[in-house]
Amino acid sequence: MCTARESFSSICKRSCVTWTAMISGYAKKQGMDEALNLFNAMEAAGETPDLVTVLSMISGCGQTGALGLGKWIDAYATMNCLKHNVVVCNALIDMYAKCGSISDSRDVFNTMPSKTVVSWTTMIAGLALNGSFEEALNLFNRMIELEMKPNHITFLAILQACTHGGFLEKGWECFNMMTKVYKISPGLDHYSCMADLLGRKGKLKEALKFIQDMPVEPDAAIWSGLLSACKIHHNIEIGEYASQRLFEMEPYVSFPYVEMANIYASAGRWDGVARMRYMMRSNRIKKSPGQSFVEVNGKTCAFTVEDRGHFDRDLIYAVLDGLILQSKEEGSSQHSDGTQKFDLEISNIE
Repeated sequence: MCTARESFSSICKRSCVTWTAMISGYAKKQGMDEALNLFNAMEAAGETPDLVTVLSMISGCGQTGALGLGKWIDAYATMNCLKHNVVVCNALIDMYAKCGSISDSRDVFNTMPSKTVVSWTTMIAGLALNGSFEEALNLFNRMIELEMKPNHITFLAILQACTHGGFLEKGWECFNMMTKVYKISPGLDHYSCMADLLGRKGKLKEALKFIQDMPVEPDAAIWSGLLSACKIHHNIEIGEYASQRLFEMEPYVSFPYVEMANIYASAGRWDGVARMRYMMRSNRIKKSPGQSFVEVNGKTCAFTVEDRGHFDRDLIYAVLDGLILQSKEEGSSQHSDGTQKFDLEISNIE
C-alpha cells in the first residue's frame, strides 16, 4: 500500500477512477479510516464518488465490522439517490449482516423497490450468518413460492443455514431439490455443507461414506470439518483417518495436529498427545495468530492474538483477566472433557 500511495500522490490530475482505486485498496486491506479520509478528500477536490467508489466503501465496512461508518455510507447513498440501485442495496444487506446488524439488513431488503435472486440469496446468507436459521429457511420457502428461481449460491446459503441450524432432514431436502428439481450440479462447497451437517449431527460413518462417494475430490476444508466433528463426538478412529488426509494435504498447518491432540486428551490417550506434540516440534509447526476487528467510538481497531504492542494493552489485558476470572467462577473455563485446557497448553509448546 505504501508504494501505491506514493504513486497516487505523484499524480497531479486525479480522476474518479484514480481516487476509487486508492480507496478500494485501503478498504480491501482493512484500512477503513484512511479510506474514509480519501473519500472525504475526493469530494473536497471536486471529484464526485461514483457507484464503484460507494460499493468499495460498503464492502470494506462489512469486512471490518465498521457499522457506524457503514450507516454513514448508507445515508450518503440515500442522499445521492443511489439506493434505487439494486447492487447498492444488495451490498448494504451484506454489509449490515457481516456487522451483526441483521435488523438493518431486513430494513434494506424489505424496502427495496425490486429484488433479484442475488437480493434473496444475500438476505438468506445474512440470516444464516447471524444465527436466524429458521427465518432463513422461511425466506427460502417464500422465494420458491414467489417462483423466484434459486441458483447454486442460493442453495449454498440455505445448506449453510441447515448445517449450522442442525436441520438434517431439511438439508437433504434442499440438496435433493437442487439436483432433481432445478438440475443444478452440486459443487465442492455444497458437498462440504452436507458432510459437515452429517458430522455435526454425530453421523460420522455416514459423513465419511458421503465424502468417499463424492464425485469430486474432497479438499482440506471437508476433512477439517469431519475432524472437528470427531472432536465433538469423541471418535478417535475416524478422527485419525481424517487427520491423516490433512497431514498429507497440508503437512505444515497446525489445525489437524491440535485437533487430534485434543481428541486423544479427552480419551486419556496421552501417548497420542505426545506424538502430536512431537510431530509439531519436528515439523516446526506453529499456530497462526488469529485477528479480529471491532469498531470503537467510530474507529476500527485490529486485534491480533498475543500482540502486546497495542497502545491500550494494559487496559485490554486487565479487562480480559477480569473476564477469565469471572468465567472460572461460573465454571465455564473448561469443558467437561478438559479439551479447552489442553488447547491452552498446546499453544504454549511453541
